[in-house]
Amino acid sequence: MTFNYFRIMRKIIPLLFMFISCGQDHRINENIIKLANGWKPEIIAEIDQSYAGWDVEIGDADNDGNNEILVAGCPDSKLVMIRKREDGWKAVTLAEDLAQSKPDPGMGLAVKVADLDQDGKNEVILGTGQEKGGTGWFYIMQTDGTRLTKKLSLRPDCNESSFTHNLAIHDLDGDGVQEIISAYCGGGEIIRYDADKELGRIEAEKIHQLSGSGEESIIADVDNDGKPEYLTSNSFRDKAAKVEIYEFDENGALVLPPRIILDGFDGRKCFYASLTVGDVDNDKKNELIVGWKEDQKINKGTVLGYKIDSVAHEVYTFARQDTALDMSYFEKMMAVADADNDGDNELILSTRGDNMSEFITSHHLGYVFLFRVDAGGEVRRTLLADLNEKYAGSSWLAVGDADNDGQNEVILATGKGDRTKPGTSWVIMLEKK
Repeated sequence: MTFNYFRIMRKIIPLLFMFISCGQDHRINENIIKLANGWKPEIIAEIDQSYAGWDVEIGDADNDGNNEILVAGCPDSKLVMIRKREDGWKAVTLAEDLAQSKPDPGMGLAVKVADLDQDGKNEVILGTGQEKGGTGWFYIMQTDGTRLTKKLSLRPDCNESSFTHNLAIHDLDGDGVQEIISAYCGGGEIIRYDADKELGRIEAEKIHQLSGSGEESIIADVDNDGKPEYLTSNSFRDKAAKVEIYEFDENGALVLPPRIILDGFDGRKCFYASLTVGDVDNDKKNELIVGWKEDQKINKGTVLGYKIDSVAHEVYTFARQDTALDMSYFEKMMAVADADNDGDNELILSTRGDNMSEFITSHHLGYVFLFRVDAGGEVRRTLLADLNEKYAGSSWLAVGDADNDGQNEVILATGKGDRTKPGTSWVIMLEKK
């Protein structure tokens, strides 16, 4: 009798714990985030940082044939890789103190996965933010999924700014190795990084100096002429924010001055501009999406869509002077992609509410919006996600097949409070049911 009793209890107790754990996970999901009808959330990682990521990347970082999620955050400038395998989601810290600033805080500010040397294997490219000043670090890394197997770093003398604002990657000179262009917050340097074919050496060159702060870096065919352009945000200056579009010459060098400049909206001069490029209306041509913030201290956002030829034509209004967009900084917080797997692209946009770092009063709304442009050109908006202010006030996003099921998901990396202080944040997957 005793033997049978213990045999039964040994089977029942794990099931009870599984039931309790599943119930807790479900409640935690609901406590942290609420989603629009037809969507479901899954918390795939808890990160011991106040900000899980100031960038999120989906790609095959360890070259095992499956996608992973990379997040780079703060205050410990960690790089964390999250992957789904048969036994569930696992998070691995690949590196920390990439800003090389301890005990002071630092940021992992931009991360990308790309095959730089075109050998069929991806590299991880990362740029940092230096909270206490000094030049941002640039890295090229390789990983086997458990550790870094290669790490090249450079802190270029031609740069005097501390914060890396995105990493634009393209083989500009046709030598078989992709180059990286980044814009820098502070002085406004535009830096080009070149690696050799063996990825054993990095060189940096300042290719342009902006009049304001460099707040974005994108290479894309925005005018649909078959050739890529370079786009940046020349911002963080009162009534001086501009989106600038540059051509490349036949050798891959930046052609100066910019071919097109967008200087605010409706005759209004602005403080900040965010941007992304993609086919938002599903006409097989790219559009330019710009988020304008008119005044640094007033949280109203205007998001417009433009078609680009010899000039910029405003064609879509996604939001206009809208307080629901909170601080209205959207760098690495906008994506044009088929998030719901219906065959058409949407614009996904998340909001930022971390006034502790910018000294701006914020509502900490933690919203994520999904915008659709219908066949008639009408824009429809859905509040896709609402983060609980108790847990998160900001999120950065990526859209892609994060769990390798053949369908796209939205991945959010959350943040809350003072980015220079310790904290807890989450990486959350949003999936259409």
